[in-house]
Amino acid sequence: MFRCNFQVLLISIIGMPFIASAQDDKLCEHLISFASKSKVAKPLKVILINDWANFSKSCEDNGTEEGKEFCNYLINNTSTEFMNINLSRILNCSVNDFNLGSVHLNKISGEFSVFEIPSLNQDITLNINFSIGDDVIKDFIEIEAENEPEE
Repeated sequence: MFRCNFQVLLISIIGMPFIASAQDDKLCEHLISFASKSKVAKPLKVILINDWANFSKSCEDNGTEEGKEFCNYLINNTSTEFMNINLSRILNCSVNDFNLGSVHLNKISGEFSVFEIPSLNQDITLNINFSIGDDVIKDFIEIEAENEPEE
């Protein structure tokens, strides 16, 4: 019995990086799909909000079908406890080799725009606004996709 459990444990440990990688790829697919549906002068926006104290999360879809679809994915496939992991996963889809894996964030907030995202129309910009670890407001990540063609 111990031998069987040890084998299951070993297979699980070895398989974890592949499962995490597949999960990350799915997030990227959903992020790209969401962003690619933005139209000129009609940006799309979602806000993922974690309420760590109550071990819950919510997602504001900004009243769009695209937002509802992406929020549904985010609610079911992101961490409730570790918003920094969610931010790292989103950024990893947007820029090459970005990883907060070995960094513990106590408190961070900011906003930035990402241009020229691989696999996405070059006219689309991702605007990301976030706050993690603030004692006053709940952790959140806001993602806005804007389609602004160059003139």
